[in-house]
Amino acid sequence: MGGAAGEAFTNTLASSGMHPAAVLAREAIQNSVDARVKGEAKVSVRFVAKSLVRAEKAQFVSVSGLGAVRSRANALKINQPNCLRTLGDAAKPLNLLYIDDYNTTGLEGDPTDPDSKFYRFLLSLGDGSKEHSKEHTGGSYGFGKSVYSSNSAILSMFAYSRTLDGDGKPLSLLFGCGYFRKHKFEDEHFTGRAWFGVDVTPEGGLQIVEPLLNDDADRVAADLGFATRGPDEKGTSVLIVDAVVDTDEILKGVEDWWWPRLIRNELDVMVVDSRGKESFPRPKKREDLKPFIDAFYLADGQSPPNNKTDFRKSLLKVDDLALGVAGFKLLQKNRKDEYSVEEERLDSVALIRAPLMVVAYYRSWNAQNPPVVGTFFADEDIDDILRSAEPPAHDRWDPDARRLQDATGQSRAIVDRVLRAIKRNLRASQGAASPPPPPRPKKLTMLERTLANFLTPAKKGSQQPVEASSAPINLFYDQEPRAVAVGDKLRLTAAFSVKLKAEEDVDDMVARVRVTCPVIEDSQLGDDLRLSITASAHLETDPAKEGWSRFVLTQSSVKFVCESELYDPLWTVKFVPEVEPAGQD
Repeated sequence: MGGAAGEAFTNTLASSGMHPAAVLAREAIQNSVDARVKGEAKVSVRFVAKSLVRAEKAQFVSVSGLGAVRSRANALKINQPNCLRTLGDAAKPLNLLYIDDYNTTGLEGDPTDPDSKFYRFLLSLGDGSKEHSKEHTGGSYGFGKSVYSSNSAILSMFAYSRTLDGDGKPLSLLFGCGYFRKHKFEDEHFTGRAWFGVDVTPEGGLQIVEPLLNDDADRVAADLGFATRGPDEKGTSVLIVDAVVDTDEILKGVEDWWWPRLIRNELDVMVVDSRGKESFPRPKKREDLKPFIDAFYLADGQSPPNNKTDFRKSLLKVDDLALGVAGFKLLQKNRKDEYSVEEERLDSVALIRAPLMVVAYYRSWNAQNPPVVGTFFADEDIDDILRSAEPPAHDRWDPDARRLQDATGQSRAIVDRVLRAIKRNLRASQGAASPPPPPRPKKLTMLERTLANFLTPAKKGSQQPVEASSAPINLFYDQEPRAVAVGDKLRLTAAFSVKLKAEEDVDDMVARVRVTCPVIEDSQLGDDLRLSITASAHLETDPAKEGWSRFVLTQSSVKFVCESELYDPLWTVKFVPEVEPAGQD
């Protein structure tokens, strides 16, 4: 049972930047949600803290074999403080944390099979089997196990599961793990990976330790303080030895990151402190979470937007893939003239996909006034792509993630499109809710002068050429760009013609044309809307300039009729026709 050094199992999530209790709440519940039994309404998870002294502590130390760990404490160089020096002090509490889940499959399968859940959970590192699952799971790296040992001062844990074996028969199993640094002890070298189980190492062979099974597992689990499970109560219980995490912080972490699943009534959580006090997450009572929950209801269609303080934005499809829906909520100050949302989450958007955990409170921009918060609920069409965009801590969507690599680059493009669209829609909502911006300077660029007739009301009378140009080409509108309402969306339509200037001494010329319709984002050009374009002349793709088309231009007009895809009525867009001689590179 060699392989990676023990500390590799504890280092993976240690630098996520989150509070350790929040990481534990995220990853432990995610592991349970991913193991949900099909057909069960919801998963139930209990975090139970215990503090052992006197006889209870002595029994636990004896049964757990912690004395063996203490005997090599100097070689292991475990960070202080920890329980090893005071194991014999009956009055010094030993802190334990039990995490029990119900309505899950447990660690099913043949525990000696590398594909079993037991093996992947406790013995493998970086197993990516979930990534290839057709289920919309939260995890995919096989690193979630590290959250348990990393919250132990002595990097040790036990797992007890009631489940089904490889033949579908009832099975109980118990196994203990210590994930220490590699070390030398009594002139022997060790990987740092320690096991509590049944040693079945063949003579002269590599070490093999198997879990305790059935009656033995149930008996030792009871001695270790695990909750008794009924015959049909499948699930997994994890024990963190010498736990260094506070139950109040766990409760806060559950509320911070799992409120979408809680308010959907698809998750039950109870937290019990070492005095026996039971607490339950109440995210709706958290003033700092209420605006995000309101935004979730907007995105989910449960609350109607008023387009003043509450907004709902559907992201445009990409190659027939639905991206998702965002809801945005304008923040109001409370009686203390303060915002209920902490400063680092102002203008942030809660990113959510199928498991209904908040992946991150996303904000890659500076906060602006008036402050807004949002919730983005990803469509199932792109859930697998977003899962692949997450690092081991599952705390962001990274367009540059290695696992997004594909032949077409579509996966990276989709993640990038989602993140940019979230920002654009937040700014659009913010702009609709904010006071009118100050007037812009009168000086216009050539492009803005070209498009001025789109940005101001159309005037009666004959159409004027868009812009005088040194090129021998006239461009003028047959129909000025205008937005047409289609349901609750808009569609931009326009028609323009081009021809050679009458004074030019040429009969025809090869020209190139490009028509775009960018969305204006933070006073800059953003993504282009898709356009449907018909022309009275034959168009060919220009091999010299990407995105342009060639055609033959004469003294007779060539007409272009353009129509955009549907877009959000709060967006500002520009219609940009460009024509130039094909020799002008």
